[in-house]
Amino acid sequence: MAPKNWKIGLVILVSILALVLESVIKYSIVNKLPVSGVYLVKPILQIIYTPNYNIAFSLPLPFVMVIVIVISALIFLSYLWRHYLKSGDLKLLFAISLVIVGALSNLIDRFALGYVVDYINIFIWPIFNLADCLIVAGIFIYLSNEIRFMKPKK
Repeated sequence: MAPKNWKIGLVILVSILALVLESVIKYSIVNKLPVSGVYLVKPILQIIYTPNYNIAFSLPLPFVMVIVIVISALIFLSYLWRHYLKSGDLKLLFAISLVIVGALSNLIDRFALGYVVDYINIFIWPIFNLADCLIVAGIFIYLSNEIRFMKPKK
């Protein structure tokens, strides 16, 4: 059964709003946040401007290699997005949309600034941003859906 157009429109709208929200947050972090940052829950949760020149897990790669990897991933994800759009699988369409938005947001940072703006500091974790959360959430939704279908039937 094909999803209704308004549901697809909602997925696209939420994706656009997430990208705009992340852009506004990053602009505010870069231009308005005090250098020392702000603790939301001291000393556990801090918002602090942190340029990140590396990729996931702080892997140091040359800038050009990072761009090639991210653009290649976005091309592949766009193919998946189109596939799930045609098949009408809204859950997977939404999951892939989250990953695309997160990757696109960080790619925009790399082109505009030469690095990714990270700003969420949880004391036991490397500093990250909302785009990273979108990527992780999208992957989690995608994998949980795939694992659900891999379970043997009794």
